[in-house]
Amino acid sequence: MREREFLVSANNPELEIYEDLNSEYAQSICEHTLEIPEDYIKKVECYQDAFKIYLTPSRAYYRDDWYTNLQRLEFVS
Repeated sequence: MREREFLVSANNPELEIYEDLNSEYAQSICEHTLEIPEDYIKKVECYQDAFKIYLTPSRAYYRDDWYTNLQRLEFVS
């Protein structure tokens, strides 16, 4: 199964990022703002103006609300 990954732009007012972006802060955004269950987050990598979320390979989340919403956000690719 292919690994799912999403690039999230940190320069979006919807995320309300007020601190320097690091992996712990990005992980918190994933869990609380984007509502991704912790069990499905494989890892998070931070860049200057974005962070990448790697999800654990699973078909279980394809129909979950959080996954559908994540795909619809304009600042996520």
